[in-house]
Amino acid sequence: MIRGAIAALRPSERLTALVLAGLLALAVFARPGGWAPRSATFAGLLLVLLVLGLARGRAAPALRDFLSILVVLLVFLLLQPLVVAVNGHRWDSALAAADRRWFGALAAHWHGAFGRPAAFTDLVYLAYASFYFLPITVAVLARIRSGPEGFERVAFRILLGFYLSFLGYFLWPAEGPRVPEALAAAQLGGGAVSQAVRAFLNGAESTTLDAFPSGHTALSVLPALLATRPFPRLAPLLWAWALAVVFATVYIGVHYVADVAAGLLFAGLTLVLAPPLERWLGRPFSAPG
Repeated sequence: MIRGAIAALRPSERLTALVLAGLLALAVFARPGGWAPRSATFAGLLLVLLVLGLARGRAAPALRDFLSILVVLLVFLLLQPLVVAVNGHRWDSALAAADRRWFGALAAHWHGAFGRPAAFTDLVYLAYASFYFLPITVAVLARIRSGPEGFERVAFRILLGFYLSFLGYFLWPAEGPRVPEALAAAQLGGGAVSQAVRAFLNGAESTTLDAFPSGHTALSVLPALLATRPFPRLAPLLWAWALAVVFATVYIGVHYVADVAAGLLFAGLTLVLAPPLERWLGRPFSAPG
């Protein structure tokens, strides 16, 4: 049954299955705080993935597509204790030094752009909060206009981009130049919208060692790149959206400029690695007998 389920999976689902299996093994081996419920979550998601691979019916494809979104969100929320258990080094000092040395003037102008008027800051916070909707939008467009094959191509690259960013958090854990919540209103400004978004982020983002590389950068630029040729009329709007998210990362004080540069590199790395990895994961996997 397991071999048959694996054989039925798309390359993007096999990629997700490998990630879940790896995280499950890591949680069991490292046993950080709360490792048991985390292990159960990874195992449960893996089981659902395999069961849906065998499912038939009109609703099955939509459920399989939705599961990818759920996996990315849950994996991100559950990463922090695993990162802490695997890597005790923090890269914030090195990243801050890199910003001072290579991007000092740029970082200062970026963070203080246009004098930080409250209305503008509110808009920037909204752009930052809209991050997850951008890759989802591009994937939905691919499904509607390019069919299952076009969707799979886009979904594989977006998922690979997320998983490579998660790997970066294990290799170079850093919190970024975050402002303490008590000082955020005074130092970052903005109005009611900014305060609401900050409160949501402080409550929802349980993984904070996620500064390097900037996933917001990688996973905004990557969907925009993927949408440029198939959707030329929508491309300017998608690029404006992506650049607004990238601008927000430094402006609201959650990323160093070095994080953004790394995010751009990771977007390019994803495009390079995706074709051979997709071919490898797309090879036939037959059940015995």
